Amino acid sequence: MDSTYEHNYALQQKGNFSATDLEANKAGKFSPAQLKRFEEERDFIKQSSKKYDNKGWLISLIFGIGALFFGVVLYFVGVFDILQESLGALVFPVLCVIGIIVAVLVVFVIPRQYQSTVEMYNAMGTGLTENPLGEIQTIEARVETRKSQGGINRRGHQSSKISYVLTMDSIEFLISESLFEIIEPKRLYRVFAVKDGGVWVLLSMETLE
Repeated sequence: MDSTYEHNYALQQKGNFSATDLEANKAGKFSPAQLKRFEEERDFIKQSSKKYDNKGWLISLIFGIGALFFGVVLYFVGVFDILQESLGALVFPVLCVIGIIVAVLVVFVIPRQYQSTVEMYNAMGTGLTENPLGEIQTIEARVETRKSQGGINRRGHQSSKISYVLTMDSIEFLISESLFEIIEPKRLYRVFAVKDGGVWVLLSMETLE
C-alpha cells in the first residue's frame, strides 16, 4: 500500500478530477471545471435528442410492417388453417379482434411510449439554470470494485464492452478503467458525489489511510 499522499496524487492523475475540484467539493461546492462539464453533457443530450423527436410515425411504420410480415408467415405455415378448423365460424371475429388490438398498439400505444421515452431523455438535457444539480454528498467507506460485462448485443451474443464499478455503502459508481486499476479494494476512501438524473456521479475522491 502506497502512502496517502502518493495514492491521492495517483487518484487525481487517473480520475476525471483535479486537486482544485477536490477542494471545492470538500467545501460543498462544484468547481468551475465540473460545472462546465455537466453543462456540456446536458447540452450534448439536448442536441442529440432532437434527432429522435417526432419519429412516432416511423416507429408505427416499422412495427406495422413487422406485424404484417409476421401475419404473412403465419398464413404460409398454416396457422390460419388450424384456427379455421378449431374455431370454425368464430375464426373471423377472433382475427378481427386480434387485428384491432395490433392496430391500437401500432398506431397509438407504441408511438406514445416511444415519445414519452424521448421526452424523458430530452429532460435530462435541461440546462443547469433551469434544473440545477443537487447537493454534494460525502461518502466514507471501504470500497469494493468489480467489472461488469455489457450484456447481450443486437446479434444475441455477449457484448465485449466492460463497465468498471466502484461500490461504497451499497452505492455504485461507473468509473474509468484507469481509475479502476489504481483503486485498492478494502481501503478506506472518501468520495464526493452527486445524484444527477437518478444516477450517482463521482465528482472526486481521496483515501483516508
